Amino acid sequence: MDTKYVVRGAKVKCSNGGTTCNLNLPKSHGMYVNDKAVLNDHDCVPYSNVLPFGKCDKIKKACVLALAPKWEDAKDTTILKGHPALLAKSVLSCTIGGAITILNDGQKG
Repeated sequence: MDTKYVVRGAKVKCSNGGTTCNLNLPKSHGMYVNDKAVLNDHDCVPYSNVLPFGKCDKIKKACVLALAPKWEDAKDTTILKGHPALLAKSVLSCTIGGAITILNDGQKG
């Protein structure tokens, strides 16, 4: 369901990337689902929250993570450390042309 909160370990994919990656949250915002920390819409720091997606189809070489400053379509009625909670339907843009989507919210195993 796309209205579920996204937690540490969620699997994401870029529309131009060759591989998937898991979202990381170095420090919790204080909200948990199934003992896993929930992310917010500003958890899109390259090489900290989001790792490279292998070879980029757009530039024909390694992914460089040129990410937008925040995820779109977050839950603005649930605020974590001043920012809306991330939802499974949220999308993050890459300025090179990709769209990063959530394949699995990370809540289970």
